Amino acid sequence: MKTIEDLSLETLKCGYVQNKDTYVCNYCDKTYEIGHIYSFADDLLDAKAAVKRHICDVHGSPLHELFKLDKKQTMLSDVQKRMLSYFADNKSDKEISEMTHTSLSTVRQQRYQLKEKAKQAKVFLAMYELSEQSSSFEAYIPIHQSATMVDDRYLMTLQEEQEFIDRYFSSTNPLQLKMLPAKQKAKLAILRMIAKQFDENQKYTEMEVNEILKAIYDDFVTIRRYMIEYGFLKRTDDGTRYWKPETVES
Repeated sequence: MKTIEDLSLETLKCGYVQNKDTYVCNYCDKTYEIGHIYSFADDLLDAKAAVKRHICDVHGSPLHELFKLDKKQTMLSDVQKRMLSYFADNKSDKEISEMTHTSLSTVRQQRYQLKEKAKQAKVFLAMYELSEQSSSFEAYIPIHQSATMVDDRYLMTLQEEQEFIDRYFSSTNPLQLKMLPAKQKAKLAILRMIAKQFDENQKYTEMEVNEILKAIYDDFVTIRRYMIEYGFLKRTDDGTRYWKPETVES
């Protein structure tokens, strides 16, 4: 499953992903197969209309869901998000001024700043996408949302990751680790690789986790601890159930 940030602008705006045979909701992975008819109350809808109806009924709107994202994802302050919500509700500057107990000039300045931010974002996006098309552009590994202690060690290219995999694994099928690296960036690469051995849709007991890790490396207890510390695995407070967060793999 892709993270919300990996989706295209149009996909973010409409709220669903169109695949060859399906439409999939961005927010809950509810899937509608093209060619099937779906019943909503007294309405019979095709797949595209059904996913739109689902988003409206369950999630409110794509904008409503995007408002739930944190500042790291939107780069917007709470005040800026609140202003956008007023604009979406067609509130006039005067109404917003009264609701927020701020001057009319302040509201108009905030509106202007958001418009400028949108223009700058479009220019940056164009520049970034053009840069990405360059043969010299290095693709970086997306940072999983469940990552902890995020810093420079997470800035890793696809080439760097492959080099770590080649260096520290004696085999990738079956997956077998030669040694646990001391460097943090290398450790992240091997943990990400090990995380692929877990199914996102499954809950594991500690014994099941141990069996998977034991086949990869003798010191499975240390690997298990690192998988938890770096956010590649989650577990219940009592340690009886483990699972892989959906956002670990891009």
